[in-house]
Amino acid sequence: MKRSPITAFLTSAAAAILCGACFTGIESTPRITGADVRQAGALGSPEQALTAVVIPEAPSAWAPGKRWLVADSRISMIFTAASTGTDLAAGDNIVLADSRRIPTFSGKDGMELRFTGPDGQTLYYRPDIAADDWADSPSLAVPFAVELSAVAIADSLMRGHTYYITTPLWYDADGRAVEGLRHVPVTVDSVIPGTERYPLRVAFTPPHSLGDKQRYILMTYGTASSATRNFDRLFSFNDPRKSYPRITDKIWDNIIHSRVEEGMTRDECRLALGAPASIDRGATRGFQMERWSYDNGVYLLFEDGILIRFRT
Repeated sequence: MKRSPITAFLTSAAAAILCGACFTGIESTPRITGADVRQAGALGSPEQALTAVVIPEAPSAWAPGKRWLVADSRISMIFTAASTGTDLAAGDNIVLADSRRIPTFSGKDGMELRFTGPDGQTLYYRPDIAADDWADSPSLAVPFAVELSAVAIADSLMRGHTYYITTPLWYDADGRAVEGLRHVPVTVDSVIPGTERYPLRVAFTPPHSLGDKQRYILMTYGTASSATRNFDRLFSFNDPRKSYPRITDKIWDNIIHSRVEEGMTRDECRLALGAPASIDRGATRGFQMERWSYDNGVYLLFEDGILIRFRT
């Protein structure tokens, strides 16, 4: 099994620096600098380090030829009346032609971006950002589109590596939700564009015990409030079972299948279901009580740290 500790990540990043790894069918991977790698390696965990490198490109670095994938046909609404042939469909590519300062009614200059559509049409977009703020802005989202440079970075770093997946929210090739497992090793086959909300679609091969059909999950990146499913929330470099040697095989089978039963500890339940949305604590009859509440009415009730009642 191909392991992916932080050293492997840094090696991958260094290789990208030296040879500019390509993502076939999308675009060349933007250069990852030595400073990026050092900053990533200084973070608290290997998973956070990889998360820190997969980020949007600052708009001041956007150059002609930069590409986005249309994720929703509603993108046509963002372009100005000067645009031509604005009927775009999901799956189309738009390519940056140039950007320029323009005067606005507020008295402050704004920015106008000119894109070329798949049929050669000219598309003008005026983001809600002052021209004076353009150089210092760390990121800028093009609505209803996926920034392909970030997809290329994620693919160059993750493809071919094996991680322990921590989410059971898996999908099949047709986009249907399927039952997945937690804390099992999966090998990443590719990272391709996803949706506007979840821009990275990570395709992987599950363990042989689950068959040979490819599965995928949706992932976010960056530091925006909407980035709730970044790499460090979905994957681990190391086998979590080794951190809990006292967990029995029976309980571990519950955990990987996202099941709980009476008598499980708080750590075991957290491994099985993830962190709760809220925790209420109190004391009764000399016992310390906790109620963990999840979405969709799921709750767990603990007595002195041991699960005594639940609803899933």
